[in-house]
Amino acid sequence: MNFTDPATLGWWYYPLSFVLNVLDSFFPPLPQELFVLGIGPLAERGVLAFWPAVVVAWIANILGDAWLAYVVAHQRHHLERWRWGRWLLAKSQAGSEALGQRGAFSVLAGLRFVSGGRTASYAAAGLAGISRRIVWSSTAVGSLAWVFFMVLIGQVTQDATGLPAWASALVGMLIGTLIGAVPALIAWWRRRAGRGNRNDSTGATGSTGTGA
Repeated sequence: MNFTDPATLGWWYYPLSFVLNVLDSFFPPLPQELFVLGIGPLAERGVLAFWPAVVVAWIANILGDAWLAYVVAHQRHHLERWRWGRWLLAKSQAGSEALGQRGAFSVLAGLRFVSGGRTASYAAAGLAGISRRIVWSSTAVGSLAWVFFMVLIGQVTQDATGLPAWASALVGMLIGTLIGAVPALIAWWRRRAGRGNRNDSTGATGSTGTGA
């Protein structure tokens, strides 16, 4: 395939996919999933080379995660000056709770499958001072699993719908978002139920004390 041929995506897909997959660690709304979801269908049509596209997405995710953890760990004072930086640090605080409750490697590798989990987990890793070895190894494993998961969703969606590559990628992004939202909703429901149980217990204790 001639990557310089304007009739193909090769001349701009790889660098744009790389940049978006790196920056998505800092800015979750970026639609970098589209570029990963489209790898299978586009490779089938000879528009992209499958393995180079996978490797680009994988390396970009690794670098983005490690960069985010480093920035939060060493440039926190700069982040506090900006609204976005304060939001990122708030994400760090929320993610650090999960890191404290479970093994850091498993949380960092797996939380990226939850909506917003990639940013929260690696920002928390920087805040908690997680070792570079764990940061790099967890993102290498988690990023590879995530890339292949997205490629699988994109391929299955395209095969099931028969839509053009980018249309099936949009559908796949919606499906992936819904899948990622399920664990977040379950965690939210458990926290809410836990607060309700604590409030009930406090109320019952207070009532007993008043009656005595």
